[in-house]
Amino acid sequence: MLKKTLLLSCGSLIFVIGMILFPLPVPLGLPTMILGLGVMFKASNKVKRLVIRLSNKNPYSQKVWQKIRAYRLDNK
Repeated sequence: MLKKTLLLSCGSLIFVIGMILFPLPVPLGLPTMILGLGVMFKASNKVKRLVIRLSNKNPYSQKVWQKIRAYRLDNK
């Protein structure tokens, strides 16, 4: 339980740092946010379900994920 809490708090801190860096001209914000989300995905299934639900509400992101999934399946 402590490990999950620690991972979730570190992931959210990394994500917030990425959000702060995002508007800067140096391209460090988006990779930092993705890294923070990855850590939070590892720690919590609630975060995974929330992100999947939010991405399913947006039809553009749903099409992008379908293209990525098809590309990954074709290249295996």
